[in-house]
Amino acid sequence: MLSAQVETTVDHRVGGFIMIENLIAFVILSVGLMAIVSLLTMSKTWQHQAIQRARAVMLADAIVERIRINPKGVTAYNIGTDSPVGDDPDSLEPSPDCRTAACDPDELAAHDLWAWEHALAGAIVTADGDNVAGLMEPHGCIVFTPAAPKVRTGLLNVMVQWRGLNESYDAVQGSETVCGSGAAGSDNFRRQVVVNTFVIDEEEL
Repeated sequence: MLSAQVETTVDHRVGGFIMIENLIAFVILSVGLMAIVSLLTMSKTWQHQAIQRARAVMLADAIVERIRINPKGVTAYNIGTDSPVGDDPDSLEPSPDCRTAACDPDELAAHDLWAWEHALAGAIVTADGDNVAGLMEPHGCIVFTPAAPKVRTGLLNVMVQWRGLNESYDAVQGSETVCGSGAAGSDNFRRQVVVNTFVIDEEEL
């Protein structure tokens, strides 16, 4: 009889230990799964930001090439930093459209700026009415400084700014130029790509 009682007590203790072990294993597994989910989320965030930066570089290079093709219209591309493109992706295409009709250099520049604005905002690709192939809250600025006495040959600065997913630090610091509104160092979500190059109108050489 005593032996049976001892066995029953041992069985209860063993069952209790097994339940505690299972709970500990469950907690460890839960923590591991949460870490994996967190890692996947961070990976997706960094991947998105890398894609945004690559897209910004591509868009900045694209408008530089358009200006190189049309050096006579370089002053029309010179929109400065106070009136950036990117805020109005629903704007109507300029007339003439420069595809079905001939354009002069200034008209071609206006059409290129319109197309650039749509590309910045991703208006070319939409899903459920939303632009899905562009940057977040983009701004694009172009500053041309002629190399006197030349008029259409000089230094070209193209700035592309957008909003990042995470707050870190403002990409525009100190005396650096802001494309659009807001002071340097005041927006920790702001990201920026700047392309500095030299454009030449061969007719001025």
